[in-house]
Amino acid sequence: MEFYPTDDLKSDELMLRLKRTCGEQPEKRWLPAYYFSICLPDGTEIGYCDLRIGHNEKTYIGGNIGYGIDAPFRGCRYAAKACALLFKQARKHGMEYVIITCDPANIASARTCELAGGRYLETAPIPEDNEMYAEGKRQVMVWRFDLKAPDTLEGEHIRLRKAEEKDWASMLENVWGDEAVYRWMLYQPTLTEEDARERCRRSVAYQKEHTAWFVALRDTDEAIGLCALREVEAGHVEESGICIGRRYQGRGYGKEIVSLLLDIAFRNLGAQDLRYGYFQDNERSKKLAEQFGFRYDRTYELARPWDGAVKTIDSCLLTREEYLRMHTQSGERAASTRSK
Repeated sequence: MEFYPTDDLKSDELMLRLKRTCGEQPEKRWLPAYYFSICLPDGTEIGYCDLRIGHNEKTYIGGNIGYGIDAPFRGCRYAAKACALLFKQARKHGMEYVIITCDPANIASARTCELAGGRYLETAPIPEDNEMYAEGKRQVMVWRFDLKAPDTLEGEHIRLRKAEEKDWASMLENVWGDEAVYRWMLYQPTLTEEDARERCRRSVAYQKEHTAWFVALRDTDEAIGLCALREVEAGHVEESGICIGRRYQGRGYGKEIVSLLLDIAFRNLGAQDLRYGYFQDNERSKKLAEQFGFRYDRTYELARPWDGAVKTIDSCLLTREEYLRMHTQSGERAASTRSK
């Protein structure tokens, strides 16, 4: 197996320094692996992590990823942030998911799995022929981390799906050809059938490689808008465009879209935080941000390429911890309501 470069495994808080790689050892059922030191940007080593490429019965019990943070540096979410960097390396190998396991008694590690975007699968028994059994361990909590955003997501009234060439007419009518819609966008209106067909072809190609979708009605599959996410760097994701046709605004579809994008960012992309930006005079988008708990982060200006208009943009932020807290609280409220 080819080992890929790791120089890009860094963020504004951490970097992973490659110590060694190890090829597959079939006789031990060991998969190819990377081994790293976890370091602060100034080079201070604060822990370790490793990544095993592929899946077999041993990685389901032992996990694809291992990590440890030195005692003086614990409590800063460094393990979860290191996992976000390892997810980036795993994607280079085409991995669609990874497994991380931990001892059921290790509350801190379980919390790391939750913060890193894991979905708890089960507490599994350790087979007697596994090295962990010989160490006296008998069970592990198994967490799955999906690394690829799904092609289709269903809301109550809308779905997010990949573009199709047949969508050109509805997108021209609902979005691309409506300048009243485009006053809230950075991109130039498309006013002719020929341009719409070409733009739709480009959308099909672009969405195959990126976390972007058309918004369609569930009952008719008519394309009425678009949305996208972009990973700025490992663990940091931003919403990079939400637009709905004028006829379909005010029906709660925007709320459904944002809810689906939050799930993708935090449950599929392992985001540590998500940024949401909107033109300062766009009251609908501002209210959406407030509904989902985004907090104001900064204001900046951007010249729109197609007409030169300078737009003031407010950028808001939601962290994974805030997102998990919000979902926990909403779940508790729902349970309380049901109990009555």
